[in-house]
Amino acid sequence: MRRMFSATWADGVSSVPNSLLQYILELLGQIASPVVLGSGLEHYSLASVRRLIAEGLLKETEAAEEIPRPARYGYGVDLTVRRTAIGLFGVADGDDFCEPVPLTEHDVRQYAISIHGLVERLRKENGISGAGSHPDHGLIAVGEKFVAGAAGFDVYLSCPNPDVNGLLGRLRQLDPCDRAIVVLTPTPIPVTPEQRRMLTDDGVTLTSLSPVAENDELVLEWSLSARRGPADRSSTVVSESVGTKRKRTAGSPEAVEAVKAYLTAKVMDLTQFSIQSQMTDRTVRRFLEKGEVQRANFKTMAEGMGLTAEQLLRGELPASVKRRPPR
Repeated sequence: MRRMFSATWADGVSSVPNSLLQYILELLGQIASPVVLGSGLEHYSLASVRRLIAEGLLKETEAAEEIPRPARYGYGVDLTVRRTAIGLFGVADGDDFCEPVPLTEHDVRQYAISIHGLVERLRKENGISGAGSHPDHGLIAVGEKFVAGAAGFDVYLSCPNPDVNGLLGRLRQLDPCDRAIVVLTPTPIPVTPEQRRMLTDDGVTLTSLSPVAENDELVLEWSLSARRGPADRSSTVVSESVGTKRKRTAGSPEAVEAVKAYLTAKVMDLTQFSIQSQMTDRTVRRFLEKGEVQRANFKTMAEGMGLTAEQLLRGELPASVKRRPPR
């Protein structure tokens, strides 16, 4: 059964995750087959939403039949959606009766989160080969990872993970093999030192995807080290440095000067530029003051100006924009 999430962040998500991909991973870590309302994605840039739809990680499904009361109508109980000859309306039944409120298609649009889409993106961004498989009681075979000069190992994805005991139970399903195993989890799983020792002895390494997803990416750092298991078998495992994050922000003094020159040449204010860059006024202002912004935002900002991120870092401007000579 699918469970729908809105933008209230009250369903087990304690605070607004930094990226849309992190939000999706948090939901996948809690339950199987979550569904999110389109209105619940408005905290994130339209570019991020469109990217995940294009990649198949988000798939539009049937319209919602019940939704949280839209914020524009103030606080209230959840609404049942009614389609009538004169449009969409939200109503509350029973003791919670209220006057019907008009709704839009955007209010009831919802997306299913696709495990298959997540697996395919993991394979593509990390060079994982093999056929993979469909979920088997929450454990998905992602494929095989090979690193030059080292033995290969098998990669799995485990979700949802309500508790560590459920995860350990899934790992017992795996057939013994000579190769080491990497188990990816959407969010960190707390394990005791004894549990970690048992996993290590079995050649299993747990790695969370959430840290690297802060920049809307899933590129893991595959750092290898050799070890021997209790049965004196040789294997290669991913070290604890898997999932090490790259620098979260991007920017340079040259980029700040380029943006200022662009604003002057285009006669744009911060609001117009923030809309073009799919950021808030506050984020743009902070970039101009601090010289840095989240990597995904920096890339979107550069693309809105008709540049690559690398060009903007160097302080370049589009050919159509001329710098004004200093006075």
